[in-house]
Amino acid sequence: MRILLVTSYYEPDQGAAAIILTRLAKKLHQRGHQVTVLTSLPNYPHGRILDGYRGRFVVVEERDGIRVIQTWLWATPSPRISRKFISQITFAITAILRGLVIPRPDVMLIVAQPIFTNLGGVLLSRLKRVPYVLDVHDLWPDHMLSIGALTERHPVYRLFRWLVDQTYKGASAIIALTPHLEKVIRSYLPPADKVQTIYSGVDLERFQPGLDAAAFRAKYELGNARLVAYIGTLGTAYDCMTMLETAKRFVNRKDAIFAIIGTGTQKEVVRSRLAQGDLPNVRWIEWVDYAEIPQAWAATHIAYWALHNHPLHRGAIGTKMYEAMASGVPVAVALEGVVADVLHESGGGFSVAFGDVDGLSEVIRRLLDDPELHRRTSQAARAYAEQHFDAERTAAAYEQTLQRAANRSTSTTTGLPLR
Repeated sequence: MRILLVTSYYEPDQGAAAIILTRLAKKLHQRGHQVTVLTSLPNYPHGRILDGYRGRFVVVEERDGIRVIQTWLWATPSPRISRKFISQITFAITAILRGLVIPRPDVMLIVAQPIFTNLGGVLLSRLKRVPYVLDVHDLWPDHMLSIGALTERHPVYRLFRWLVDQTYKGASAIIALTPHLEKVIRSYLPPADKVQTIYSGVDLERFQPGLDAAAFRAKYELGNARLVAYIGTLGTAYDCMTMLETAKRFVNRKDAIFAIIGTGTQKEVVRSRLAQGDLPNVRWIEWVDYAEIPQAWAATHIAYWALHNHPLHRGAIGTKMYEAMASGVPVAVALEGVVADVLHESGGGFSVAFGDVDGLSEVIRRLLDDPELHRRTSQAARAYAEQHFDAERTAAAYEQTLQRAANRSTSTTTGLPLR
């Protein structure tokens, strides 16, 4: 099967989306499929095109048997929505132009975020008359509601809502990252028998309990205290103030330190709070190469994070969840929804209500002070990851969905259902 993956994020970009999609492409190739990736010149998360790619319109590389076609975009480090949109639009335009000369694939897998990657990929599929499967990791334009940038009555939201709904309707299949996302998409798309949930999963060999973390601790001067860590992008969904105020409750404990490992749009929130000088027990490591992330988890005693209270956030599962559980790291979170349900079902951690600093502090304290509870929670987390989050199982599910879409295309004369 010839698969064209259209995405804004792919290695050497870093971040959750690039990690997930690069791994998926490689596993589909290992299963015998011819995979081509159409993506942007690498620029994430810093908003600057990497050295070696700067000043070029298209870069084509062969990596691990996969043809990776990277097209120009106007990269920007600015968190302003208007500038992000301009950047996304430029990639959509260059991707369409370059995509027109790519040999026709059997099926396209289009990552539905950012919104202009979705729209550009779908337009390209129409022009090439190729069926497409949408891969939905986050809901757009719903995200604009969650951060207060738009209201449901705003004409820009209504236009984007209509455009995205058309991409849903035209898809041969839709893959949602969580059951909550699937439920929301179904509400936009009756009847919605083509929507299914496939967890993105994790590499269970790279992330496992018992890895040596001594070198990581030494490099970042973490000492021997037990580490309570947030590892990931500081995106708008995350409630950094709740996380930092929770850390403040442990400022007098010498047996534990807190670490925030990552950067993102909320870095100034973190920087400003730490500048107050009353959190000596918090270490902020702004950037760690992804190759070091397994060791970062191995150094972590407890994983913790908090989300802002919004309906959209109840349906999200971040990559950190898969990685922490696969590494046997107990999880403590201040949020409600899918992640809370998984933790309750698995026994791999504990959840409290959005913004509950007292509750989150108490859960972390219990895991620090009760070795037997920590041991049971750690074992339960790993066992659940082995059963539900295996990346090999994820790749097999994607393969089946893509194959069905391609097979349906070959059985029609139009090649692409135009609904």
